[in-house]
Amino acid sequence: MILGQELYDADGRMLICKHTQLTEENIAFIAFLGIPGVYIDDEFSEEIQIQEIIEPEVYKAAVQIIRRVFVYSLNEEMDSEEAALREKVQQIVKVVLAREEVLYNLINIKSYDCYTYFHSVNVAILSAILGAKLHLSEEELIDLTTAGFLHDVGKVFVDPDIINAPRKLTPEERGMMMDHPRLGYDFLVTHYHFNEEVLQAVYQHHEWYNGHGYPRRFAAREISLLARILKVADVYDAMTGRRSYHEPYLPSDVLEYIMGRNGMEFDPEVVGLMIEDFCVYPVGCEVQLSDGRHGVVVQNHKGTIMRPTIKLLDSEEHLNLTDDRSTWNITITKLLM
Repeated sequence: MILGQELYDADGRMLICKHTQLTEENIAFIAFLGIPGVYIDDEFSEEIQIQEIIEPEVYKAAVQIIRRVFVYSLNEEMDSEEAALREKVQQIVKVVLAREEVLYNLINIKSYDCYTYFHSVNVAILSAILGAKLHLSEEELIDLTTAGFLHDVGKVFVDPDIINAPRKLTPEERGMMMDHPRLGYDFLVTHYHFNEEVLQAVYQHHEWYNGHGYPRRFAAREISLLARILKVADVYDAMTGRRSYHEPYLPSDVLEYIMGRNGMEFDPEVVGLMIEDFCVYPVGCEVQLSDGRHGVVVQNHKGTIMRPTIKLLDSEEHLNLTDDRSTWNITITKLLM
């Protein structure tokens, strides 16, 4: 198998370069890092064009910036990190606004050891895409993306053994974990110069639409729109990533979870947008069908995100699960990763 993408760690160091012929050792290393899947170049997939939302170099630079913010969070001189973050936010927002049909790509590489940094960047990018589809202004998108980058900075002040505990937390530990939005807000107020919209989005990103969230039990429109968007992006990326206390859930299962908690945990407007435009089976991913056949996703269709066009591995036939009536009894049963 020939690797179809470059793999980096949170310091920007290349782990494995694109076009590497994978060995058993390479594959074991990728699995050890907790990476759920990678793109492979072969003759079968030559026609498939993978369109990254954000160029790999931009993504890598964003992860490095977030790492510096988190690692040096107790450093008094934060001006250079703030300037770098603002520049990267503007770059990402311009890219998102320039692309009319952007679908979120599942396989954004997240090393388990550096999960927080990759998660922060993924939440920022996904939030920007959702915000753009909600027709937020460029200024609002900049605030939203910035809050996405910084939403979990308060975890720096929580014991890592609590954050990564592979067990149910005690009431005391859960209270400490639930305090991280306030800790992040206080830290940002003290060390940075972000506006109140960014700060409140960070503070409120764990509030529930029905008022049963934390830390202040806000409900519905009491919660800022930016925080309501962050909430969905945060949960989606967290559940599709590998953590110490759970393996990655399938994107389709996570979307079902979000839909099931529509109006309870999540803002119905944001959930409705995801159902219409969100890509849970990205182009290039291998899937298993209900009739036992395997194939690779070659095209997604707006409004029918669960029913893409599949190229079968055995016959190379294309099945359009949306428009071809003969395929309407076929469903995707598994994303292979």
